[in-house]
Amino acid sequence: MSQTGDSVAVVTGASSGIGRATAERLAGAGYRVAVNYARNERAAKAVAASVAGRAYAADVADARAVADMVDRIERELGPIGVAVSNAGFYEEVLIDDIDDDRWSRMLRVHLGGAFHLTRAVVPAMRSRGAGSIVLVASELALIGSPRASHYVAAKSALIGFGRSLARELAPQIRVNIVAPGPVDTPLLPDRDRAAAYTSTVPLRRIGHPPEIAEAILHIATATFTTGAVYSPNGGVVIQ
Repeated sequence: MSQTGDSVAVVTGASSGIGRATAERLAGAGYRVAVNYARNERAAKAVAASVAGRAYAADVADARAVADMVDRIERELGPIGVAVSNAGFYEEVLIDDIDDDRWSRMLRVHLGGAFHLTRAVVPAMRSRGAGSIVLVASELALIGSPRASHYVAAKSALIGFGRSLARELAPQIRVNIVAPGPVDTPLLPDRDRAAAYTSTVPLRRIGHPPEIAEAILHIATATFTTGAVYSPNGGVVIQ
């Protein structure tokens, strides 16, 4: 059972990859899980069925859609104790080719999605005097990337956003950041699966979604932790 007093968790971008594994892990820990998706309804409903949860459609870049989703979750499943902002996408584009639309979409999905979810769940969490928010960033926010400056900018902003929220919302609500390293999902470039890359990783491999889900559950329920950046990355970044 959950350790927050409330047993409902919402995970955005939960139809596949890290989001799916997180929904499964939270369900295994006793949470009723709201599985958010933007487009892949069939996959989201399959995840929801497998964890005895419910699927909820909402583009996290749309503030009204997220607010409506949170309202539905609280009416249908109960008070949200844990909110995981995971929805996102990755693309490699050199700075010369990042047009205004690409830049805007990257920020609206990653940073805007976290903002919209947080703004929607905070009032009820605050009124109950408890809650836990986890923002999923990336190890690239800690080291940069020569191919995805807009992605790194969005993920780096998530870290600053989360740290600021941790101070603002304490002591009732804890806010933490998980910044995964290379993980075996469809978003990972093929070159990062090759031995030429994995041989440079201290643990000599890429991660698996359940390992990141375990990190998310851990920090979501770590009752004396807020404002932390937890980066399960196989040793790619050692701080």
